[in-house]
Amino acid sequence: MGKASSSKKVARAARTGGRASAPRRQLGFPIAIAAILVVGVLVVVFARGENQEAAAVSPTVNEHWHTAYGVYVCDAFLPPLTDQVTDTTGLHTHGDGIAHIHPFNGAAAGGNATLAKWGETTGLSFSGEGFTVDGSTYEPGYDCGGQPATVSLNVWSLDDLEAAPQVLTGAEMGDWRFDRNRMAITLAVVPEGTEVPPPPTAADVDRLDPVTDEVIDGPTAASEVDGVTPDPTDTTETPADAESTTTTAGP
Repeated sequence: MGKASSSKKVARAARTGGRASAPRRQLGFPIAIAAILVVGVLVVVFARGENQEAAAVSPTVNEHWHTAYGVYVCDAFLPPLTDQVTDTTGLHTHGDGIAHIHPFNGAAAGGNATLAKWGETTGLSFSGEGFTVDGSTYEPGYDCGGQPATVSLNVWSLDDLEAAPQVLTGAEMGDWRFDRNRMAITLAVVPEGTEVPPPPTAADVDRLDPVTDEVIDGPTAASEVDGVTPDPTDTTETPADAESTTTTAGP
């Protein structure tokens, strides 16, 4: 009888132990899922808050700015860029040597209106100390007729093109943002000590209608760079729902 009683006790203990441990195994998975969901929500909230904060300053979705730009390699400007993809940001060009800045949404406004963001539409990308455009990569040491080149972004106000430009290098180039209207910028790949000129389209900015983007008179300076007069008419319309509309910029 003693042995039978002991066996029953062992069996009961085993059954009780099995029932007690089962809930612990079952709770582990839902707890892990809940933790992942909480972290995901926090990341979304944090990212949205950062985006809203960045978009709170100019340029806002209600502003329309123009900046003359050029890419100067060794001793000459490259042809003006054109949009390479459908513009969903409001940061684009019309092949006229001018960056058109009228953000469609917060993701491209304010602190998010960077040169790199503009490059997402126009085919200009930055990495390390250089940049890539039209399939060519330009980095420090690029050969300019036997002389190693430096790579920099040079920034002027259109009101004072005779002044020394602000010069940025490395990651600062892509991070630079359009923080005011009527500017001029030149991405330069030149030997050390070379004087970098403002873009030839600097004179065209004030000839654009600030609402329609139509040139007020005559051809633009962009035609002198590549021999083709671009159509500067802006057919882009700000989307009614900027978050979901993919509006194509003008040619």
